[in-house]
Amino acid sequence: MPPVCAQSQEYFRDVHDHLARIMGALDAVRESIATAIQVNLSMVTIEESEVTKRLAAWAAIFAASTALAGIWGMNFEHMPELAWTWGYPLALSVIVSVAALLYRRFRKAGWL
Repeated sequence: MPPVCAQSQEYFRDVHDHLARIMGALDAVRESIATAIQVNLSMVTIEESEVTKRLAAWAAIFAASTALAGIWGMNFEHMPELAWTWGYPLALSVIVSVAALLYRRFRKAGWL
């Protein structure tokens, strides 16, 4: 080994040690960033599922109301409520009652 290289061997060993420490720190930071990204994606997924629950609950309320209105909206000849004085208000009260019941149940379940 030439004398110039022998004197710089300690220096290069020190540089290698510093580089190894820096690489270890970079790996730790890289893992921390990856973990933070995964946590963020999990939080976004949870928030999206909450929004999906709310939309599903409102869709169920409107679907039930629409189904009842569709049945009463058909033009049948022999529907008992057509001859009643209170037939139309009764139909509206049933629709509102079903919607209120669904709203209360979804509210109690934490979906609304």
